[in-house]
Amino acid sequence: MESSYPSLLPVLWFLGIWALANIAFTLYRYIQKGRSDDAEHSETLRVELASPLHLRVTTTMFNNVVAACAQCSLTRCPLVSWLIDGFYRVGVCVSFVSMVVCVGVLCTAAVQIAARIGAKAGYPLADAWSMVLEVQKYLGVAHFDQRATPHVGSDSQHSRLSRRLVGTPDPQVLRPIIPGVTLPTGHLWHYLLALSICAIIHELGHAFAAARARVPLRNLGVFVMGIYPGAFVELCKTKLDQASVGSRLSIVCAGVWHNAVTALLVFVLVRSGGLGAVFSHTGWTRVTNGVVISDVASNSPLHNRIPLLSTVYRIDDVYLQSNYSNTWNTNDRFGETSIARWTHILTATTNRDTNTAGYCASTAENMDDGLCCEMSPEFPLGESPDNDVFCFERFAQPSKLSLSKHTPMCFDLRSVLERSDAANRCQSDSDCLQPNQRSHLYTGKQKSSICVLPSSPFASSRVVRIYYHLPNNQTEHMLLYAGSPTELWLDVQVSSLCPRYPYLPHTLPSWIETLMQYILSFSLAFCLLNALPAYYLDGDLAFKLLITAVEQRTRVARATKCNILASADSKPLYKKELTDSGTEEPVELSRGGQMVYTAVTALTTALLGWCIVGSVLLLAL
Repeated sequence: MESSYPSLLPVLWFLGIWALANIAFTLYRYIQKGRSDDAEHSETLRVELASPLHLRVTTTMFNNVVAACAQCSLTRCPLVSWLIDGFYRVGVCVSFVSMVVCVGVLCTAAVQIAARIGAKAGYPLADAWSMVLEVQKYLGVAHFDQRATPHVGSDSQHSRLSRRLVGTPDPQVLRPIIPGVTLPTGHLWHYLLALSICAIIHELGHAFAAARARVPLRNLGVFVMGIYPGAFVELCKTKLDQASVGSRLSIVCAGVWHNAVTALLVFVLVRSGGLGAVFSHTGWTRVTNGVVISDVASNSPLHNRIPLLSTVYRIDDVYLQSNYSNTWNTNDRFGETSIARWTHILTATTNRDTNTAGYCASTAENMDDGLCCEMSPEFPLGESPDNDVFCFERFAQPSKLSLSKHTPMCFDLRSVLERSDAANRCQSDSDCLQPNQRSHLYTGKQKSSICVLPSSPFASSRVVRIYYHLPNNQTEHMLLYAGSPTELWLDVQVSSLCPRYPYLPHTLPSWIETLMQYILSFSLAFCLLNALPAYYLDGDLAFKLLITAVEQRTRVARATKCNILASADSKPLYKKELTDSGTEEPVELSRGGQMVYTAVTALTTALLGWCIVGSVLLLAL
């Protein structure tokens, strides 16, 4: 039996790489000790190991480049300068909107995590989460599938809703990203590259906005802390403190704003078909009748069973072709594009969602051995020693059946599902009781026939029929897959593009599309999380500057009112103090402002910490 414990190979790789990095840095520092001839080079590029798992690379090579881009002749044009300043003013507004949104998301996530932990511990805190969801639904914030919502007016409405939400693997509002645990190991390079790109864009936003405000850039760099890459910039603190509150807000909020713009551009590029148009003009052909298999993981059960560049055009009874019309509106249920349908079918549906009809089977074919329907998380496909035997249930809704019909039924999976032609599909048992159409179901004396569907209470034991065409061949083929559809989605990479020439890499479009999805997700995460008024985040300083700006505006209004009331020959009671450089003198927060800042920041930091710890705890549970 295959071990259920996770492989330690990724951990060994992680520890080995960091051990080599520490040894190499120790040798480098020993060699460079006492040498001063490369002082200028060391100032330009510096590598340091801040801790055993924290590597930093700092450089000043790009300082002049950033300053030149921010202060070039084009940006000094009055119209262009006004547009750039307006661009960053909009960024300040977007950052504070993100701050409010993320605080709401954080509060929701904190209650959700507490509810789920309480449910696992047997504490009835789950009802609090269900009531939060009900309020969100009333306000139009949350939307529920009608099938998942209990009957209105039920006495146990909150309890059943909370059991539904807490006891099923519905997605959390916030989930930690841990490679190999919540992130597929096959997507590790997408994750590292996308996270690095988003971090660099974020820090370049700070650097460019600072150069616009004539705050010098000391250096910029990149770092790796454990498994998380990142970037940073260091500004001249003296000049930054002397800048006006508006300039400092633009600098602090520029990173969040750049990530928001990046997310918008990537969304428009992918959604509008611009990315596909680029590939279409550089050697790839768009496939409209399905998705193209570009790669299959070597450990997948489909490896070497379905050829690469085959076109999957149908899963169960749902066609992936975007303009295909069948008995139901698949555009509304599964998405408008082939990729969207492929993803939704394999990650957010059950057997009943993708099968419009059941399968006729004779009761004489029942191979119940008392084990095939004994399913558990350890044996999601049943405990029967015969791998071809699977548990089935009546296709009719269980509420329409009597208790006597809830008996386990086991059939040969391939024998039943390969008879998937129209003559052997059914909506009820009566559709299978027509001898002229079901003659092969009767041997000797007439046996009863029933309408069935593969059944399992676990998402990891779903049965999927995959219909595909071979490359350059329109012959139809069907493949049966029994197992986790989510693993199928992770192991099989698909694309809507097929290379026209054999020398083009067929995995490139799907690789780029996946990278774009990660860039979009990480950009939104940077935009929201960095806007939080929590310690060590951009929102911390932004919130403090907001309170400073409000207090300055209040003081100006009060002083202006006093000046109006004062006599014309008296000395004004308010005078704006300027430093020698012509910038505003830093103003400290008042006692009340400091209390508000400290309370909000501490509370938000505590909520964020709880969400992080609680999410990891849920994974452990």
